[in-house]
Amino acid sequence: MRPAFLECTACSKHHPVRLLNTCDCGSPLFARYDWKEIRTEDLLPRKDLWRYAPLLPLEPSEIRSRGEGGTPLHRLGRIGSGGRVARLKVDALYVKDEGLNPTRTFKARGMAVAVPMACALGATTLAVPTAGNAGAAFAAYAATYGARAIVLMASDGPTHQARDALAFGAEVVRVDENITDAARIVAELSTATELFSIATLREPYRVEGKKTMLLEIWEALGGMPDWILFPTGGGTGIVGMWKALHELRDLGWYDDTWPRFGVVQAEGCAPLVKAWKAGRETADPWPKPRTEAAGLRVPETLADRIVLRAIRETRGAAVAVTDEAMKVAALNLAVLEGISACLEGAATLAGLRRFCDEGTITPEDRVVLVNTGASDGGTVPPVKIPEVRTARQVQTYLGLTSRAS
Repeated sequence: MRPAFLECTACSKHHPVRLLNTCDCGSPLFARYDWKEIRTEDLLPRKDLWRYAPLLPLEPSEIRSRGEGGTPLHRLGRIGSGGRVARLKVDALYVKDEGLNPTRTFKARGMAVAVPMACALGATTLAVPTAGNAGAAFAAYAATYGARAIVLMASDGPTHQARDALAFGAEVVRVDENITDAARIVAELSTATELFSIATLREPYRVEGKKTMLLEIWEALGGMPDWILFPTGGGTGIVGMWKALHELRDLGWYDDTWPRFGVVQAEGCAPLVKAWKAGRETADPWPKPRTEAAGLRVPETLADRIVLRAIRETRGAAVAVTDEAMKVAALNLAVLEGISACLEGAATLAGLRRFCDEGTITPEDRVVLVNTGASDGGTVPPVKIPEVRTARQVQTYLGLTSRAS
């Protein structure tokens, strides 16, 4: 199904469906559909995000799935149960584990829709600015659909993420500064050359892939949780889920209470948290962003107005957490629940602790934490691994008890 038109999120101007980045006013565009009598029974019997193909912009013949979406929703048995180990108590705590997507992050959802849509509308050379893992996901889907991929990585973007993008055949260059500068260069190139930008909310379709997270949570729970906590840099995840809430209502599929969105950012880069606490509708750029969580090192976003509106409409909240709290949370998720979480994903557990301490989230709430990606090993502190030669050395080192004779 193709969208009926593209709508500006700021001035509500309608645009025809064509290769287009933003509205004339510079604001993001949303895909709008002419849905007629679509029922839940029309969803496809699939295990990936293309189960929701009737609600997405691609024609069936254009879909080349790599297994994106359909990630599990784990109910946690130790964290959140109120025991001494984790010291958190909520009615039910779940993790939506996006680390099981292709290229191990939720970025696969957006790229799985945005890249083929750009190709279907005539683009052949695509580019994305990135602070981290968006580049690898973009490169993977560009390879899948036969497009030339150009990745402009921020100066402090992780080297292994650049290698991953290169492995999928992308052309990768680094900029001197942060992701804002990378985005500026991509925008300039998209107006001066044949290159088409797939930057966050600089085209309408990454949001379409991200909205399927909310649809999967809704189906898995048979309703909605009280809270969904999401680590937020560029904001496409929150924007996509907020769009999905409106679409579920418009379709007549869900008319009950909406989940409240909890936005989590890093203390060293928290423009949306600062704006929300000040009661503002837009966020100022964050000077000198500092955090080890590359996906949260986003000093400004085109989505600021939409994210802040989503928080208000869902009666949500926003909080900032330290890098150290993210690292502890990542270890807790791994050791106590067997879930591999990147720093950004673990930020949601750190944010839950803050929300609970502040009384924002109560013991009666059902909470979903969105783990946006698997750990790359950076959450584990350096440790010296002992060398052994005999079983006796291992027994002595680990304090293993001998069997009774």
